[in-house]
Amino acid sequence: MKRNRGQDDSVSPTEVTKNLFTDVWKDHVDEVRTMAGELQSEKMASITRKAKAVVLNQTKKSARLSLVKSDD
Repeated sequence: MKRNRGQDDSVSPTEVTKNLFTDVWKDHVDEVRTMAGELQSEKMASITRKAKAVVLNQTKKSARLSLVKSDD
């Protein structure tokens, strides 16, 4: 999904869900949000709303997901 985007760009949980579950994406939104929250907890993803960090499971509003760059 990020192939057409820059390394620092973000995606919405809905974009991820639609990409993974094309015709039944609405059935899987909660699963994707849960996984994004787990990735955030493991510091593998950052989640923002209006360029400010948020905890995904504490907001029902739109958010953006970004991969965290490793220091390797």
